[in-house]
Amino acid sequence: MGSARSPKALPAQGALLLGLLFLLARPGCQAEVQVSVPLLKEVLLRQEVSIPCTHTVTGNNSYLLVEWFITDKNGQQRRVAYTDQGRQGVDRSTEYSDRVSMDADNSLVIKEVGVSDERTFSCQVTAGTAGIGTGSAQLKVYGPPEPPELTPNHGTLSVTEEGASEIAMCVSRNANPLPTISWYKDNVLLQTPTERNKERYVVWRTVKEASGLQSVFSTLYLRPTKADKDSNFHCQVNYSMPDGEMGSAQSESLQLKLHYYTENVHFALDSPKVIKEGDDVQLHCQSDGSPPPETAFYKLQAHGSSKDLGASNHGILHLRQVTRADSGTYRCQVLDFDSPSEVELEKEVTIIVNYLDPLHLTPSQKVTVKQGGNVQLNCSGTGSQIPMLSWRKGKEQLGVGGTLALDSLTYRMAGPYTCEATVPSVPGLRKEQTIHVTVEGAPAMEQLHSRSHYHSLGQIVTLTCFAMGHPEPEITWMGSGKPLDGASTMIAANRVTSELSVEVTAELAQSGVTCHAQNEFGQMEKSFQFEIVPPTTSAPQAPAVDGEEAQGGSTIAVIAVCICVLLLLLIVGFFYFMQRRGRLPCGGGEKRSLTPKEGNPDDTVVEMKTDKRNEQTGLLSPGGSGGGGTNEC
Repeated sequence: MGSARSPKALPAQGALLLGLLFLLARPGCQAEVQVSVPLLKEVLLRQEVSIPCTHTVTGNNSYLLVEWFITDKNGQQRRVAYTDQGRQGVDRSTEYSDRVSMDADNSLVIKEVGVSDERTFSCQVTAGTAGIGTGSAQLKVYGPPEPPELTPNHGTLSVTEEGASEIAMCVSRNANPLPTISWYKDNVLLQTPTERNKERYVVWRTVKEASGLQSVFSTLYLRPTKADKDSNFHCQVNYSMPDGEMGSAQSESLQLKLHYYTENVHFALDSPKVIKEGDDVQLHCQSDGSPPPETAFYKLQAHGSSKDLGASNHGILHLRQVTRADSGTYRCQVLDFDSPSEVELEKEVTIIVNYLDPLHLTPSQKVTVKQGGNVQLNCSGTGSQIPMLSWRKGKEQLGVGGTLALDSLTYRMAGPYTCEATVPSVPGLRKEQTIHVTVEGAPAMEQLHSRSHYHSLGQIVTLTCFAMGHPEPEITWMGSGKPLDGASTMIAANRVTSELSVEVTAELAQSGVTCHAQNEFGQMEKSFQFEIVPPTTSAPQAPAVDGEEAQGGSTIAVIAVCICVLLLLLIVGFFYFMQRRGRLPCGGGEKRSLTPKEGNPDDTVVEMKTDKRNEQTGLLSPGGSGGGGTNEC
């Protein structure tokens, strides 16, 4: 049901409409709303974004309503937030209810921006009679990808394949917008078409994750060559960022595991370069095949035959503690059955083991010569090279050459003589042989008489006697016409040392002690005389040995003289002091003048005269004898 309008009402409504049009047509009565929103707003994933909305209104209007809208999947506009006359609000029935707000200048603030927020946001301003103004902004969300993952082909790639083989797959996950992947070889960009061919191409695919982010997979196919055996491959992901910037990330590098046949073989001596008997020798057979093929080793024998020395996966032949028999020619054979027939897979090397034969000495190991006699020692040697010969005795070098002449032999010249053979061009190669020279003869002593000091009878004195000779002399001790026992004997080479500790008695002090050395060629004696010394000047208890003078005797004598001088000075000082005090009478022949000189009464001249009688009678004579002198001092 509707109500009928009165015909009289129509003219009244028409008059009102005409009046409004008249007012709008007058200058200054028109109103307009202008809205300013950025066309594009960029933000990083999971960050907060503020989309500004500014407006201007011409004319007077007190009403203002600002609203933000989105377009849903059905194409319908839905409001998400508004400000009505300064009162802000958020619509609760949208996906943005918990994530949007409006600030004081009507900007729309979105928290935790996701890929789904990449859409158009519209700002609508209603200003009463001024009308409505609208502006739209496109929100762009950028998400950098995770570091790229490189998955290599772990198989062995053959360079003889006719087509390209899979090298590796590179994955870049969770990015927005979709990133791109590039491939590099030795840090040089590879041109990789997507069309399949025999040389090089890539296959790629994309995946949209549940989060709305995108992942890209790129697989590189390449026909490898032998030159790629040391090359490094990696992938690089490139992605977009706000404000037109670009980002990139590189994967780790990989090297190809290639299989290629051997083209070159090298066989050489590793170490040492100069070989001598006893060395450990290493021969290295190198081939450029991959994986390294097995290598067989042989030693060539007479009449064209060969001795099998076994095989090695590393191409190394070890020869331990080589001898001269290890000299000869060795062959290595690389067992690579993929190599063409024109490739030479066998190589040979010859080694020479330097050696020295045992030395020959004349006379051999031992020789005995009379004291004062002569002997000539001869040494000869042979080897892979002519050796240089030299002689030494102990550490003392005696000369160069194979002959050593020893003339007028003494006991001190006896002992071991060593002939040494060396080869200067072969470091460490040496041989030596030793001959022992024995000098025989009667005993010899360096000092035939010696003195031994003692303080008093009953003192124990140690006597030492040395004798040289061969055979070793037998040493006995005699004292007071009878043997003395208890001696200790030590033999070193051709030197005999005997020590005897005796108690000094009156008889031994009178007769002394005799050391008697004897062998089959003769005898010799040494006598020891005892000399008593005062305790203050006594020599040390250790006796003098074979010409060594007793140490400390001269020092003790000097000390004794110093003590005597000090005592004499003390006595003279004492008497002088007593005379000054008037305690001692002056002698008759002494006269003292105390007359002061003119000028200084403090200067006193003392004049003393003494006749010969005072000097002869001594300082203690009261008044001096033989002269009628006074006691005046």
